[in-house]
Order: sequence, then C-alpha cells, then structure tokens
Amino acid sequence: MLDTIHATILEGGRNVFLTLPKLTTEDILGIWGTVSEFVEKQLSMNKGVLIPGLGTFSFLRQKLEVGNNKYILIQRPVFLLSEKLAQIHGLKFNKIHTPGDIPIVPLNFIVLSLEGPFNRETVEGCVRETLLSFSRSIATKQTVEFTFKGIGVLVIRDNRVKMKFYKDFLRAMDGSGNLLKALTNRPGTGDSVLSAKETALPHSCTGNVVLFPSHRRVEMGTIPEEGEKTRKEKEQAEKENSKKENLSPKRLLSRQLISPAKVSGICLTEEYEKNLKPKLPPQRQGPTTTPAPEAPKTEQEASPAKIPALRPRTPSPICQDHGRAGQEMCYLCMQRAQRSIPLYLGEEKRKKEKEEDRILAQYQALKDHEAFQRQLMRAMTNREENQRIAAFNLGVAEATRNHKNDKPSDSYKSYIFEKRPTSATIQQKQEVYAQQLGKQVDDKMARELKLRQDQDLIDRLEQVQLAEELAAQRTKYLKDKMEETKCYKRALDTQIKMRPAPLPQYEPDSAGVIFGKNDMNNERMGEEKKRCQEYSKCQLQAAAERKRAAILRDLIDQRRAAVMLQRAKEQLMAEKGERLEKIFQMNLAVQEDWKKSAGMRRQRDYEEQIFRRAGDKLLLLDQCARYRRCYQCKRRMSNCGEANVLVDSKYIPGSRLVV
Repeated sequence: MLDTIHATILEGGRNVFLTLPKLTTEDILGIWGTVSEFVEKQLSMNKGVLIPGLGTFSFLRQKLEVGNNKYILIQRPVFLLSEKLAQIHGLKFNKIHTPGDIPIVPLNFIVLSLEGPFNRETVEGCVRETLLSFSRSIATKQTVEFTFKGIGVLVIRDNRVKMKFYKDFLRAMDGSGNLLKALTNRPGTGDSVLSAKETALPHSCTGNVVLFPSHRRVEMGTIPEEGEKTRKEKEQAEKENSKKENLSPKRLLSRQLISPAKVSGICLTEEYEKNLKPKLPPQRQGPTTTPAPEAPKTEQEASPAKIPALRPRTPSPICQDHGRAGQEMCYLCMQRAQRSIPLYLGEEKRKKEKEEDRILAQYQALKDHEAFQRQLMRAMTNREENQRIAAFNLGVAEATRNHKNDKPSDSYKSYIFEKRPTSATIQQKQEVYAQQLGKQVDDKMARELKLRQDQDLIDRLEQVQLAEELAAQRTKYLKDKMEETKCYKRALDTQIKMRPAPLPQYEPDSAGVIFGKNDMNNERMGEEKKRCQEYSKCQLQAAAERKRAAILRDLIDQRRAAVMLQRAKEQLMAEKGERLEKIFQMNLAVQEDWKKSAGMRRQRDYEEQIFRRAGDKLLLLDQCARYRRCYQCKRRMSNCGEANVLVDSKYIPGSRLVV
C-alpha cells in the first residue's frame, strides 16, 4: 500500500502536526482528561459518545440466566471501534450490535474548550493529531495502549482490539455490583475488567508499548543476542587486547594488513542454540512530537549495515598461545572466523520503518484533509440551499402580508339605507305564502296528470305494436306451411311418376320367365369373376408386402444386436487391456521400489562400513587432538558468552585473602 500511494503523499507537504508541537505533555493529558470526563458524563446519562476517527462509547443490554427461568438484565458499557480505522489497518475486533434507543452524541469541542484553558481549534487539533499519531503507531505493528482517564484502557496488540474498563467506572455505571460480578465471572469478558493497581504494574510483554495520549514509550527488557556486547565489556576487551598487543608488537605489525574479521569466541553448540532461539522484534521508534532521550546504542547497532568495510579497523585477534609461524589463529578458530559474518541491519530497518511511518502519516493527513474539504463543500451546499429556501419563505411571507394590508378596490354588494320603507305586516306575508303554496299544489297536480296521460299513451302504443307483431308472425307461419305442403305434394307426384312398371298381367300356361330373367347373365358373371380375381391379387400382394416388412424388421434387429455385441466385446477387451496395463505398471513400480530399497540398503551398509573404519576420528572435535589448540577455543561445551580472559586475582569464598 505504501508503494502505491507514495506519489500522492509527496504532494501533501511535510508539515503534518501543527498543534501538538505547541503543547506540552501535561496539556495533552489535560485535554484528553476533559474528553474522558465528557464521555463519562454522557454515559452516566445513558447516552453514547462518538469520537471521530476512533470509535463510539455506548451500552449493550444482556440477559444473564440465573436458573429457574429467571434472568438478570444488565447494561454494560462497550467500545465500538471505527470501521474505517479497522479497515485501514486490518484490525480484528468483536462486532457488537447496540440497541437503537440509545442516543449517540458526537464529541462537542466547544464544551471541551469551555471546560479547559484552550480554545476550540486547539482542542480539536490536539484530538485529531493525537488520533493520527495513534493510527500511525498501529500501522507500525506496535503494541499501543490508549488510556481514558477514569474509564479504561484501549489495548491494540497483534492486530487485535480489546477495551478494558476500570472497576470503579463499572461500579459507577451500575451501582448494584451485578455488572462487575457478571463481567468478572463471564468467560468472554473476564479480561475486560481492569483495576487501578494493574495499570501501575510494569508490562510483561517482550516488545515496545506506546502509551497514548501522552506519547510515551515503555522500553521493555530484551535478551541480548549472541555476539552482542555492552560498551563496558567492549572497552574491557579492548584494554585486554591492547595489553596482549604490547607483548608482541612485531608480530602484530607484520600481520596487520591481512587480519581477518573480528570474531567472538563461539562454539558449535552455541551457534546451534542461537539458531534455536526466537528472534526478538526490533525496537521501533514510536510517533513522538517532543524530543525524548535516546537509549544508549551498542557498537553493532551504531555500525552501518550496507557497508561493513567502513567499520573501524581493530587489531587482529591473534592467538597468543598458538606458536606456529605465519598463522595468527589455529585451524578451528580460522574456520569459525570464516563462518561468522557479522551483519547489522538494525539501523537500516529503523530508517525504513521511520520512512514508512512518515509516508503513512502524510497519507492519513491527506485523506483527513480531503474528507474535511468534502465536509466543507457539503456544508456550503447545504448553506446555499437553506439560504434559497429562506429567501423563498421570506418572499411568500412578504406577499401574504402585503395582500392582507392592501385595500379592496371592488364595491360592496349590500348597502345600509337611512330612510328605508316599513316592512309588510304578518297577515300580508301569510296571504302571499298561501298563494304561493296553492300555485305549487296546482303545478304538482298538473304535472302528475300529464305524466299519467303520457304513460297511458305509451301503454296503448306498446299494445298496438305487439298486435302487429303477432299478426305478422301468423301470416309468416301460414305462408311457410303452405310452401311446405306444395313441396311435399311435388315430391309425391315425382315418386308416382318414377315408380317401376307393375307385374305383367297373369296369363295361364305361359312359357316365358317372369321372375329373375335379368338377374344373372354371362356378362355379369364375367365381371364378377374379374372383380374377384383382382381382389385376390390385391390380398396376395398385401400379404407379401407385410411378410417382406416383417423380414426386414428382423434383419434390422439382428444387425443392431450384432453391433451391440461387437461394441460390448470391444469394451470388454479394452477394460481387460487397461486392467492388465495397470497390473503391469504396478509390477514395474514395485520393482522400482525394490531396486531403490536395495540401493538404499547397500548405501547404508557402505556408510556404516565407512563409519566403522573411521573409528573415533570422524567428528571435528575428535580431530582436534592432532592440532595444537589455543586457549580461546579451549572452553567447555556449557560456555554461554563468558569471557575467556584469565584474571590475575582470585577470591576464595570464606576467606579474607585474595590470591
């Protein structure tokens, strides 16, 4: 992410913090103490508080089962981390769904400025820049603790967020003591309760812890790495080396140009233990705004990592007890010196981390500035919209007021006469009313009479129309009946005309044939025979066609069955071939495994035979007897970083003498 936004960050400027450098640590603590008091006050009134860029303090209601279908309803305070902050740094936290009836109040900087000696801009800048520094510390993967005075401590360790509340704060929020007991005994929230004494205890973690809002760094004790010495030990070693150099200056001057790199006395077991030891995280510098005293650096940390040749030249560690000419170290020490390659990357790593922190902080500041500009643009747009609505409302109010104040130009339709004639008496009015009522009764009777006459006329017209329709239907019926009678008569006449001739008149002793003389003759018999022959021929042809179709179907079925049998035979042969091929491959694999096993067994036998022939001269330490060794490498195997310098004096326990 840092590589992709590097170009954007460089355009944002260098000045990120504008308010924090002007404030002291006490001022920052005072401002955040006021913020904590504001949060505690709002929580005591059952209201949540939103801190922009950090999160929200609110409440969570839970039911705790106590048995016998009984439960205790508790309301405990919770801290909801900002989703934006969690997404930027990839933080893991438990998502809590708070009830919607709890109002959320944003952080009021005006109230905070009234309660303290600083103005609103200073308070807002301090809060915003502190949260920006807090975000930068999270980005460097450090353990960060944000303390809210009187409320609790927000801990971020290994990308996990945990809010720990003080017991006094929980007692003040609950009052009955059930909340503190429930949170302490509950498995999921047992570590969410913190006492005031625990905050005063030293931290037991193995890395640096950045404390907010005071920007203090707690340096933790680290285990010294192998080959690393303190400044006093190195000074003492240099003094001893100078003493030894004074003993043989000629040999030192003659061999100084070809001196190998400086190597500390390390045995093979110590190198093995060094590989097994876990590497400690490098010390990182947190986001501080005021200069802080730096911890003393060792020579390995102060030396550059990229160019080891620029280190100050030190005298070659000559083995004083090694008497062979032309060699300053024995064979074993020379092998160790060649294998030990010092490489110091602490300084470069710290510089890289500082650069990444600076880029990340600038990017965060740029994003905050863009968000602030967008907020200003939205505020300006809302302001213009409100001004337009206010102008419209003002115009409507002015028009309404002017309309009310204007005098009407139209004249009134009613007038008041001073000399009006007298009104009529009651009797005169009653006579007029009686005349009007009589007129209304006459009009009503005349209207009813007219309606009755119209209805009678309509009924008579309907009767006449119905009679005409019945007469027309009767006429049509008679006409159709007459036509049918005529048609039937014509059909009967035609049948009478077309009837066959009657039988001949009976004549006694007649020789001629009377019945069936035209029934059968040669022509008709020939036609009948020909018709029967054609019919028989058609039947034979249809039977032959049917037999031919049956034979064809049988042939097709036989061919299809033969094809299926051939296909099944081919599949069976293919499966058999695959099975045989698989068995053959398995046999080949077994043979190869046997060959490999036999070869490995012969190799093991050969190695065992060589090992037996080598005897006790196989290991490197067993071969040291053939070489003359110095006192530097004649240390016991349990040695772990102890000095090999022989002291001149020795103290005997229980004695007052020093030998």
